[in-house]
Amino acid sequence: MSQMRSCPFCGKPIGFTLNRCPYCREAIPTGGAVAKKVNSVQTFEGRKYLRRGFLYSLLAGIIYFFAGGYSGMNIPVPIPDLVPHVLTPLLFLAGLGMMLYGGFLYLRA
Repeated sequence: MSQMRSCPFCGKPIGFTLNRCPYCREAIPTGGAVAKKVNSVQTFEGRKYLRRGFLYSLLAGIIYFFAGGYSGMNIPVPIPDLVPHVLTPLLFLAGLGMMLYGGFLYLRA
């Protein structure tokens, strides 16, 4: 039976001989490479919020591009003016805020 250890980033059990976590895809540091204890839960949460915030901001840009009429395609459904003028910037700002919060969690760890 192979030995198991917990991933320092996500905390899930992984094989002892693995050098990369199959769940969070982070490289597992080897014995002497870790100089200080990393708060892995906050680091993982910070990276998760960074990724999610970036995706929300990217989604807002794509929605704004198509809903604002900058695309050469004609959308068959009429889009109210509320979407490109109010809701899309709110989605972008929410994503930006999530990225800042994730960066704060990542740096605090």
